[in-house]
Amino acid sequence: MKPTRISKITGIPLRKVYDWIQKIKDDIDIMEHQPKNFGHGIDDQTKMEILEEVKEAPGQASTRRLGAKFNLSHTAVHNTLISQGFEYRKPKAKHDLTEDEMEERVLFCKEMLKYKASKLKRCFFSDEMGVRLTDFYKAQKLWLLPEEELRVERISQDVKLNCWGAISWNGATSLHIFFQNLRNSLYQDIVACHKEEMESLYQEQDFYFQQDNHTTRQQLDVFDENPNIEIIEFPTYFPDLNPIENLWATLKQRVARGVPRTEDELIQNLQYNWQQINKVEILRPYIKTLESRYRECIEKNGERLPY
Repeated sequence: MKPTRISKITGIPLRKVYDWIQKIKDDIDIMEHQPKNFGHGIDDQTKMEILEEVKEAPGQASTRRLGAKFNLSHTAVHNTLISQGFEYRKPKAKHDLTEDEMEERVLFCKEMLKYKASKLKRCFFSDEMGVRLTDFYKAQKLWLLPEEELRVERISQDVKLNCWGAISWNGATSLHIFFQNLRNSLYQDIVACHKEEMESLYQEQDFYFQQDNHTTRQQLDVFDENPNIEIIEFPTYFPDLNPIENLWATLKQRVARGVPRTEDELIQNLQYNWQQINKVEILRPYIKTLESRYRECIEKNGERLPY
């Protein structure tokens, strides 16, 4: 019989049914009373065994399963893990870098650090981001009084759009919003639209333009007539080396506060907040940290860095 049906017939909470099932799998007699240890005075050996299980199989190490195994409350297990620096969060899917890809990342960082890392202050870092209107209407847990009830508005139609932008030590381009997939011809048109913005920020000075890894295989010819501009290509799997990635996260957070309900509101919200977070005094700390990040990437032989 399925746990959901057992719960429905007996009136026992579904979570308790699952708890009993796990105990039975662990050869624990659920008919006998098992006094719980709520975390007071957990010995070091038990803590060590809990941590070892979590490290060996994090996907299977739920607090209830561990509590049943070590005769602890799940709260005690939770507090033990928190005290040891663990976080309960969703894992991120990521590509395992090959040796060639890590070597490519190291070479890129070394190139950017040449001449006392002067390239960093004369470089535009570009990227694109996709966003949906429903991204800002996901269910969230809130602190409410027992008698309070908060109803979350649902939108009747979703909207998906893409954003492109470039940031530098001297400032940023305006945000380019589009609905199509970023193919070569469209990419050429987008960069051409913002060419004058980039040139005006550096006037007659030489500067660099870095493409993201979705576009590095596309020949960019919009700068051909300007000898002051050099194209630099990012290595494969580079997000941790591109400062604009953190800007995208900040942009989404700010847009979420505006609670856009329509396509027009979403576009206006994106453009307004992009201008707010791309002031020079906000951008420069992101660029400043790149030198130390690139050095760390070299020290770690091209391994990924947290960002």
